[in-house]
Amino acid sequence: MATPKSLAFLERHVWSLSLALISALCFAHLAGEIRGVELIPFDSAVGAAVAQWRGSADTMMLSLTHLGNPTPVLAFSIVEVATLAAFSRPRDALYLALCASSTLLLNVGMKALFQRPRPLEETIYMLQVPASFSFPSGHAMCSAGVFAGLAVVAQRLGRRRAWGHLASAFCVLLLLGVGASRIYFGVHFASDVVGGQLASIACVSALTGWFYPRLLPGEETMVRAE
Repeated sequence: MATPKSLAFLERHVWSLSLALISALCFAHLAGEIRGVELIPFDSAVGAAVAQWRGSADTMMLSLTHLGNPTPVLAFSIVEVATLAAFSRPRDALYLALCASSTLLLNVGMKALFQRPRPLEETIYMLQVPASFSFPSGHAMCSAGVFAGLAVVAQRLGRRRAWGHLASAFCVLLLLGVGASRIYFGVHFASDVVGGQLASIACVSALTGWFYPRLLPGEETMVRAE
């Protein structure tokens, strides 16, 4: 039987715990399928649908995929963390730093664990074949870690104002765009991108629950003293 303390904990983290758990379970299911043939129809269908846009969205997709490269993501993370620290937001700076670093380290470990080969070279458009393994997508996972974390910080600082919602929505569009660009150029299967984003959602949700209880939708906002 749940104790009052455990019930209070669940109430404070109802969305963060749910998102973290559901995302982790979905990732685990997806990861369990990558060595079989179950994902081939899904990857083929999504890849073919996205490939139809080739030639008409090259500039935008190149910008998005370059934004997800390791150097820009790292530089952006450092700038944002330093800015938050400079404006006396140490808790937010630490949160964003952990979102970025934890998703990066998880991605490196997962790529080494699953060792999924990249798509065939003849299916790749405009870009060179990356040397690393394919699952989960590093661009999708690391950009999701940074931009999802920044979306949460925007909600916290915006106190549910319009600019906070707009900033969060823009961050979500960016992380989705980076993921889509990897499918667009054929350097990742769709399941690589979905897997990377699911892993990041699980990680960021868990960190959000730890740092900001009752901040997510459906949870009562609670502002802690810095």
